[in-house]
Amino acid sequence: MELGSDSTRINRCLVERERRRHMKSLSSQLSALLPPQPTRMSMPELVDQATAYVKELQQNLEKYKQMKVEMKLDCSKRSRKISPVLNITDSGSHLEVNLITGLNNQFALSDFISILQEEGAEIISATCQCTEDRATYTILSQAVYPRIGIATSSVLERLKRLIC
Repeated sequence: MELGSDSTRINRCLVERERRRHMKSLSSQLSALLPPQPTRMSMPELVDQATAYVKELQQNLEKYKQMKVEMKLDCSKRSRKISPVLNITDSGSHLEVNLITGLNNQFALSDFISILQEEGAEIISATCQCTEDRATYTILSQAVYPRIGIATSSVLERLKRLIC
C-alpha cells in the first residue's frame, strides 16, 4: 500500500511542478506585454498592473475612435460644395480668365482652352492650382489678330454654360 501512496505523491509533485512552470511561463508572457518596470513584481502586483494597463488602452481606444469621428466630420465640412466663381479681365488684346471652384467640381482645362481658341485667342499660359478645398484655374491669352480682338462677351457666355 505504501508503494501506491508513494507513486501518487510523486504524481502530485510532478503535476504541481508542471503547474508552477506553466504559471511562471504565463506570468513571463504577461510581464512582456506590459511596459517595462524598474523592479520585479509579485504575481498580484503584476495582475494589478496588467488590469490598469488594459483599462488605459481601452480609454485610449475610445479617445482615438472619437478623434476619428471628429476628423471625418471635419473632412465632410471641408468638402462642402463651393459655387464656381468666374472672372474675365479684358485688357485690349489680352484676356485673362480666372475660375475658382470646389474640388468636387472638376473642370477640364482643355475645355476652357478650346473655347478661347474658337473665339480667336492664342493661349500664353494656363495653370491649375489646388488647395485644401478648392481649385483655381488661370488662363492668360492674347488675340490671334490684335485688330479684331477677342469677343469677351461671347467667351463669358460660353464659359458660364460650361461651368453651370
